[in-house]
Amino acid sequence: YVVVIGCLENKGLPEINFIAKNNEEAAENVLSLRTQQGGHMKSLDSASGFTRDDKRTRVLIKIQTGCAFSCAYCVIPSYRGKPQSVPAEKIIKKIKEAETEGYKEIVLTGINICLYKDNRLNLAGLIQKILKETKIPRIRLGSLDPRLITDELISLYSNIRHLTFDFRLLPHWHLSLQSGSDKILKLMNRNYTTKKYLSVVKKLRKANPLFSFTTDIIVGFPGETEKDFEETCEFVKKAEFAKVHIFPYSPRPNTSAAKMPGQVSDKIKKERARKLKTVADAAAKTFAAKFIGQIRPVLFEHKKTDAWPGFTPEYLEIKHKSKENLWNRVVNIKIKKENIS
Repeated sequence: YVVVIGCLENKGLPEINFIAKNNEEAAENVLSLRTQQGGHMKSLDSASGFTRDDKRTRVLIKIQTGCAFSCAYCVIPSYRGKPQSVPAEKIIKKIKEAETEGYKEIVLTGINICLYKDNRLNLAGLIQKILKETKIPRIRLGSLDPRLITDELISLYSNIRHLTFDFRLLPHWHLSLQSGSDKILKLMNRNYTTKKYLSVVKKLRKANPLFSFTTDIIVGFPGETEKDFEETCEFVKKAEFAKVHIFPYSPRPNTSAAKMPGQVSDKIKKERARKLKTVADAAAKTFAAKFIGQIRPVLFEHKKTDAWPGFTPEYLEIKHKSKENLWNRVVNIKIKKENIS
């Protein structure tokens, strides 16, 4: 059975015989097919709300789905609908199950987790509830929307000092940028500016110079000139992102961006993606150098070749040689240049 998860654009394909509304419906359908054919299946992880990977040490917990915005390039609202949040008590239950199963880290995920709302409980309130009612050692957030970053959320993370080892809120945000050009952000209908975005970065790094930011950037969006692209490159240098996910713009059906004038050629998109990767890699290297000589608690995963890969709280990937079994252990490591991946 092939189960595809994500934003489905071509519902009419003859190869598709079932479209589920949610994880539970998908699980029920697959289980019913299995039963009809005389097979047996004990469980399906998607039905529990977890995304598990036995080779890793963290678990993704979905807290929300849907989106209230209309970004010019995005099809998500058409397929996921209005924002819906998982009740806080169910989330707490899943986290406690993860604790029992030995996970050291959870990642709160969703389409736009900044839209989380359970009665009066927002994302910051949910985090506080998790801190109070669970003991999971490490709490990481999925992708965050710059439009919805509140002072309350910043305050929660501003209290994390970079030399503290007992924090549970990890000092790393994946704060989606999409473009470093205000003109392009406006065309994208993102409703924030680069100044507003950078103010969030500065506030958190004022409290913790090692606070880490990763991001997404689209290159070759309709109307993007060479000047706009250069502004994005300069912004990446200024923000010192730990990692940048780069996507050449791809038109999606029934989106306003697909009909915009000034479509950029594939050749230019490819070249800009290459150039931006060079800039982003250099920025990441500059940021990673700040960790050399620092002692960080690293959560290790399965051994690869001759070294153990793991992640610091700031999501800096390191490799450490050891004869000990470090899998799923948090170990304080003094970072050297050769440790940095």
